[in-house]
Amino acid sequence: MALKNVESRLERLFDRTFAKGLRSHVQPIEIAQRIARELDLAARIGPSSTMAPNDIRIFLSAEDTPRFHGFEQSTIDELASSVREHALQEGYDFAGPVSVQIFEDTSLTMGQLGIRVNFVSGRPQPKLVSMNGGQYNLSERPQIIGRTAECDIMVADPNVSRRHAEIWSTPDGVGLRDLGSTNGTLVNGRRIESVLVTPHDEISFGSQVFRIELA
Repeated sequence: MALKNVESRLERLFDRTFAKGLRSHVQPIEIAQRIARELDLAARIGPSSTMAPNDIRIFLSAEDTPRFHGFEQSTIDELASSVREHALQEGYDFAGPVSVQIFEDTSLTMGQLGIRVNFVSGRPQPKLVSMNGGQYNLSERPQIIGRTAECDIMVADPNVSRRHAEIWSTPDGVGLRDLGSTNGTLVNGRRIESVLVTPHDEISFGSQVFRIELA
């Protein structure tokens, strides 16, 4: 379902402008689907988890590349989201931050697509991502989550306390601590006091649902 949401956003991004002209060209959704297939083929089973490539290079023909001008960064952002969503669905982890780049390849003809994936080590930059699309970069400094504007991450929900919880990045994951909120902080449906969370966890403050994303 999450990957379908990314595909829908890719459709809307291009339908607003020149989708009709892309019918014989490479489609953004085709790229996302091809990347997902390449991730599955290249995934490796490690000692503690299955690792997926995090460096994705997309090669387009000289005829297709110009059609992404003006939309290249938006396309890259959405494709990177599709990579993270697919990894979340399949239970993959990454060795470092997800990187997506688009290149022109003159050996390709219109409609042809090339994908290369690699494993690149590095420390991912975690984000707190809401199901409605909000994204918040996390750091080692604890950030306060709550209902008031004074909080670092404001959640407009009457079931969220004024100072509900705090969240921060650590070398071992993302730390999350409830600050004595009225309705509690839930991780995978269970009320917590303090815990390390991963991209595989669902976090709830009031009726608002979040997860961790590794950029």
